[in-house]
Order: sequence, then structure tokens, then C-alpha cells
Amino acid sequence: MTFTPEQFVTSSIIKYGKLNEYIQEKLVSDFSAIKGNMMMMEGLRSYIQENLETLKAKQKIEILDIGPAIGALSTLFTLQTLNEFGLMEKAQIHLFDVSAKVIEQTLNCKFFFPDSIIDPKLKNPIHQKLRQAKGEVGSAEKLPWKNEKFDIVLAGFLFSHIHDSVKPLVANEMQRATKKGGFIGIADTSEKKTFSSPISTKPLEKLFKETRITFKNNKPKDTSYTICGEK
Repeated sequence: MTFTPEQFVTSSIIKYGKLNEYIQEKLVSDFSAIKGNMMMMEGLRSYIQENLETLKAKQKIEILDIGPAIGALSTLFTLQTLNEFGLMEKAQIHLFDVSAKVIEQTLNCKFFFPDSIIDPKLKNPIHQKLRQAKGEVGSAEKLPWKNEKFDIVLAGFLFSHIHDSVKPLVANEMQRATKKGGFIGIADTSEKKTFSSPISTKPLEKLFKETRITFKNNKPKDTSYTICGEK
């Protein structure tokens, strides 16, 4: 079997290698992604509570999700969290991924809506937000936006998939693109078996020199963790 570069980027079977391990490892990865994103929302919820009046005064809340994967789980959780505070209507979503297929399928809502973890009552308004979202294809070490463009910047399990040499560049770009006082949320893993380039919390924190870390969740027995901060 041969694969196009696009299929190689988006194929979980290639990512996980052996077919007989695919189901088990994919389930482990999905569980880590859900748990990590839920922890990241704890940090976002605290940020919103502290900055609620400022956010309510904005015409738009500009949100960037880097490396969202098909379905943009971090974005779905973020929209659900914003909805708790009556802010979802203000959200303007931007998705940035190396894969055009990820962008196309997500913007057109061609994915299974995870109604076991996202309120099914929000399915239609979330789909509407995604269809109105803007998508860009490219590599995260150079983001195509001006300085201080976004109020919220998300990276759900991005750093565990990029080479160590690129990690500092991506962190710098995330900080550059975040508004002063804006929120940066990262969910990631130190799991070596399932992820290609895991990174633990302390090395990751050092990459975000311009960010004041306001929330961390890194329990010793957990492989997933979250780091949230305010620029």
C-alpha cells in the first residue's frame, strides 16, 4: 500500500505503526487527549473568571487552535467553556494545522461529534462556529499572523508531535501571536510509548519565558498534564 504525503500526515495507522497495536494505542491516546483538554479547561475557566468584564466588553474573542487534529477537540472544549459564561457568540475561531485535510474536515464538520464529553445541546451552535471559522495550513514555527492577534491560543498535544529543535520556535510564535493579557493553554504528555516526541512540564515551561504561568496540573501518576498562562 502506498500513501500520499497528506495521508501520511493524517493516518493514525501509520502513526501508531503496528496494526495489532492500533486500537489499544489509539484508545490510550484519545483518553490522554480528553483528560489533558479537560484539565486545560480548568485553567481557562479560572482565566475567564478573573477577566470576565474585559472579555464581555470585546466585540470578538479571537481564538487560535494550533495543530487541532480532525474535530478540533481543544476548540470544542473551549467553546463549551465560553458558553458557561455567555461568551460563545463572541468567539472567532482560527485553526492552524500542517494538514489541509484536518482543516477541511473540521471546518465542514465532517467528524463524529463527541456528545459524551461535549454537551449535545451545543452541537448546532458549535458546528455553526466551526463553519464560520478560518483555517490556515502551514508549519507552526512560523505563524501567518501579526503580533498580539489572539485573545486565546491553544496547543492540545502539539509539542509531543514536533521535533525538539522546533519546540522553541513554536513556543516563541505562540507568545508573539498572543495579546498582552491573553491566555495560552497547553495540554500535553510525557508518555514515551504512544507519542513521538514527548516533553515534560519543566522543559516546556522554560520555553514560555514571556508567559506568567497561572495554572498547572501535573500529578505524578498522570502522563497527561496542562500548563496555562497569561502573557
